[in-house]
Amino acid sequence: MKKIIATIVFIYASCLVSCSDNLENYNENPNRPEVVSTSAIFNSATKEYTDFSRNAFNAGRLTLPWMQYWGQNAYADEDRYLYRETTAQSIYQTTYLVATDFKAIIDLNEDPATRAFVSSVGNNDNQIAASRIMLSYLFHKLTDFFGDVPYYSYGSDDPEFQALQVDDITSPVFASQEKIYSDILKELRESADMINTNEAVFTSGDNIYNGDATKWKKFANSLILRVANRLRNVNPTLANSAINAAIADGVFESNADNAAQKYDVTDNGASPFWRAFITRTDFAVAAPFVNLLKGQTGNFGEDPRLFKMAAPTTVSIDDIKADSYTTSTDPDDYEGVPYAFRQANLLPFTTYSFMSSNILKPDYQEVLMEYAEVKFILSEHNGFSQADYVDGVTASMEKWGVDSADIATFIGTLPPASEETVLNQKYVALYMQSHEAWAEYRRTGFPSTLVAPNDVITLPPAQAGPAGETTYTFEAGEGLTDLPTRLRYPVILQTLNGNNRADAVSKLNDGDVITSKLFWDVN
Repeated sequence: MKKIIATIVFIYASCLVSCSDNLENYNENPNRPEVVSTSAIFNSATKEYTDFSRNAFNAGRLTLPWMQYWGQNAYADEDRYLYRETTAQSIYQTTYLVATDFKAIIDLNEDPATRAFVSSVGNNDNQIAASRIMLSYLFHKLTDFFGDVPYYSYGSDDPEFQALQVDDITSPVFASQEKIYSDILKELRESADMINTNEAVFTSGDNIYNGDATKWKKFANSLILRVANRLRNVNPTLANSAINAAIADGVFESNADNAAQKYDVTDNGASPFWRAFITRTDFAVAAPFVNLLKGQTGNFGEDPRLFKMAAPTTVSIDDIKADSYTTSTDPDDYEGVPYAFRQANLLPFTTYSFMSSNILKPDYQEVLMEYAEVKFILSEHNGFSQADYVDGVTASMEKWGVDSADIATFIGTLPPASEETVLNQKYVALYMQSHEAWAEYRRTGFPSTLVAPNDVITLPPAQAGPAGETTYTFEAGEGLTDLPTRLRYPVILQTLNGNNRADAVSKLNDGDVITSKLFWDVN
């Protein structure tokens, strides 16, 4: 995959505006295109978004450990909620850089001077719709990280939506979370309605759906389910109305509809964690998650996804990367790295499980949303429906390649649908989508299987400390007794947009701290 930097769409020689026509003509390069292909911009933007949002710092040292899917084997600081300021700054700033690209696609498709040209790579309205969907996706994630943020909307003239207007507004106001949520639902609804399913979104450059307009339409409707479901406890009328309209228009129907960013087998075009593991081995599957899959916690019994998500302790990281090991179906061959254990760096690699070769591979697909999540949302929407719950578990297992017989065995012992069972299984299905899992934990308090700060944790014999210690206490940073509920605004905003940041901070219940709650977090 060739990465194309496309933040500059038109090439304007602004320094020559006051010069003569002759001088302008003299400086023109006849071999340089004036317009960058919108398919190239889209190709670059979707990859850049998953590259930074799912990388070793912005996921591996943030929500992957916070949700206890993974743990660090060298430094336990981030596992203890002591995340890095550079992580918050990267998430904030790079989101806007990528958003600029999606807005550029919209602008090119609306400008009479370029509309016909860019239609050669896809239907104009479809390109606009797909860009609106991606903008909705990334702004939803951004507001879930921080709270109020500067926001851009294609279809609204709300004066509070001032982001991405760089020629006119250098210090945009922070739009309220409530307004952002309502507008995202409107944007997704209008985007789904805008799509012409008889024509391609892009003829090339779309590494999520390969230009399939029907799948983009389903993605928009499925995202409506996710966004609206977050509002269930604060605005049920809006949530139910949006969800019902999305269902009627068509949501994901199988794993074939899953939205995922595809990667290459080459190192340069490879998935974020493959690149992270080229030179380092900082992460392993966390003990709380392994114990849940082994049936030692929760009430589900042994989960065959364990053997698809993790590797046996005897398998080296080199063998995982080479995909040259034999998968064991004995749960005793799997052990998680002890979570937030400050002496984990003293443990041999052979005492815990790394992630499997299904994940640690160059062409691993980073999932934006999948069918299983849709079914779990529908289960909750339908009063924790048993049928949707079973469909969600089945869909997740099928996505991970579990044999049909093993699926049937697991489903046969599945406890009945309830708030706890449905949301705990949703947590398992969201493995490797840790930002969404963190948001759901804040909304619901599930999964119920996470270890909590101040818990005393017993180590398995192979992981006993250097002096024979068999227990340790989970010591969270900053005196926390539960997960953080947001990220602090990047410090750089105090200089770049100080007044508007201060106004946003004043609306947080405890100020700019990681324990202030977002408006939908009423759990």
